[in-house]
Amino acid sequence: MSAAGVVVVGAGLGAIRLAENLRTNGYEEPITLIGAEPYAPYDRPPLSKTVLLGKDDRVELKPAEFYTESSITLRLGQRVTAVDPQAATVTVHGPDTDDTESVPYDVLVLATGLAPRAFPGAEHLAGVHTLRTFDDAVALRSEIDGAQTAVVIGAGFIGCEVASSLTERGVRVSLVEPAPTPLAQALGEPIGTLVARMHTANGVDVRAGIGVSEIVGDDSGAVRAVRLADGTELPADIVVVGIGSLPA
Repeated sequence: MSAAGVVVVGAGLGAIRLAENLRTNGYEEPITLIGAEPYAPYDRPPLSKTVLLGKDDRVELKPAEFYTESSITLRLGQRVTAVDPQAATVTVHGPDTDDTESVPYDVLVLATGLAPRAFPGAEHLAGVHTLRTFDDAVALRSEIDGAQTAVVIGAGFIGCEVASSLTERGVRVSLVEPAPTPLAQALGEPIGTLVARMHTANGVDVRAGIGVSEIVGDDSGAVRAVRLADGTELPADIVVVGIGSLPA
């Protein structure tokens, strides 16, 4: 009976680094990466910069021949919906949700990463975005040319990068952060203050120390504005929500 090898649920950076290290250290059994997205493992930091700006969509972590030469199987556009530890199998749904398959494993690794937090009550509004995947970046990019105003909720790394990219594309951006200083928790208050000053100098309306009470839609179901905790409404053709993430 042939070995089932290592099956990795997830096809992101962690998954490809694991597979690469297994091969480097002499592991010869099958390695299979199962990813929900239709793309080979790719680098996420460029999504909020070069991809969003339309400068470069090349984000692959490895060339296609790497997987062939390393005998790593990619099962892309597929989701694992169940794990049977006793049978040592996972249930995989293909692009067609009616198409299922039981995939055996000797070792199972869960590397599903994170999913962005949505803003409660705004999931149904057109023009409200999160940014985690390549498709998220392309969807947001497709709306930039028709937008005059944008509100970015959350001034973490993603929020600050998106605000910068949208400003570079000519959109008037408001950056809203409930903490007194952007990025203070990650980089410290002095650096966060410097980041806020740089954004302001580049034309971003930085609103720190205040939260968001509501994302407001119009009668057509599209976003119209963001209402702050003090009642102020910021006009928004686009809203980007960057308020953290949850395990996927």
